[in-house]
Amino acid sequence: MAFRKNTTTRAWTPKAIPFGLLIALLGAWVIVAALIGPAFNFGFFSDKSWDFSTQQWELQLIPGAVAVLGGLLLMTPSSGAGSFGALLAFAAGAWLILSPVLYPLWSSGTVKPYGSEGMQALRWIGHFYGPGGLIVYFAGYAHGLFSRRTVVQDTTVDEPTTTQRTVRTA
Repeated sequence: MAFRKNTTTRAWTPKAIPFGLLIALLGAWVIVAALIGPAFNFGFFSDKSWDFSTQQWELQLIPGAVAVLGGLLLMTPSSGAGSFGALLAFAAGAWLILSPVLYPLWSSGTVKPYGSEGMQALRWIGHFYGPGGLIVYFAGYAHGLFSRRTVVQDTTVDEPTTTQRTVRTA
């Protein structure tokens, strides 16, 4: 006879390391694209490299740094830090997706890239929507690795020994 023993575990898993690395690299891409992208004709707001404008801080540099931090926390061998890192990365990715739309609500400026229509589309995808969407996806997947899961373990139980009674007839 076999019984199943259900236990719930929540532990760090090394499977989160590649997702943390990808998130950190995407966050670094957001920072690099904002700061030195104009040197390669891939600037978003202007063609000046190392331009630390308020728009760049609020829309690119801060979420990029938060994504890098979240990715690094995902690579630490701690389930609490990993789960927190996944949440930070998710927030950074969501901010990259939503901030261009919400920016006019708290400031008087608008978010508009310069260049031709084709380059504007590439800049939107390369600076905000592409990295933001990938960060949200990887963070969600990594956060799922830290969720509670039930481990089913088979154990065997020995059958009780029965003794046969012999019946005597007189």
